Amino acid sequence: MMKSTFVLLLACSYAANGMQLRTDPMNPCKAYGNGTVFDISKVFNYPVKGMDKYEYTFSPCEPIACSGDSTNREVAICQAADFPRSCGNVNQSVWFLEQMGQNVQWKILYPNGMNWRATWVTFKVDPTKEVPEFKVIGESPYEIYNFEITGKCLGQPSGWAPAGCN
Repeated sequence: MMKSTFVLLLACSYAANGMQLRTDPMNPCKAYGNGTVFDISKVFNYPVKGMDKYEYTFSPCEPIACSGDSTNREVAICQAADFPRSCGNVNQSVWFLEQMGQNVQWKILYPNGMNWRATWVTFKVDPTKEVPEFKVIGESPYEIYNFEITGKCLGQPSGWAPAGCN
């Protein structure tokens, strides 16, 4: 009984601190929640590339071509392996706010890639990092890709942005 109560409390605690954001139906680079606006369209000059074992191309605002998946025209993340693979779609993204305030953090899930692939992109505000960084974290679990974007100005709501962010 004690163990299940602890798990329930832990789940409720996460739910109380996080929330799903509403994606703008006309602009996949914007989301809204609790009177705030997130806009990642100016973080990078998209598409942006990242590298680990394979090269990845990330384009959250406009779908990109990923020639290995010719039936999918909504690609947000493309993996260049032995052949290109879609790792998630632009227009089906789901945004989650994980932490509010000056160290705001949010995640975007890009589902429905080739053969059930999906990608999580985590945005972490770091007031000391003037130039945003796109980093490949890896594939874990299988066919779930993880990336991290850190920087001072990441499109977070203006009330939570460090001085100098527009």
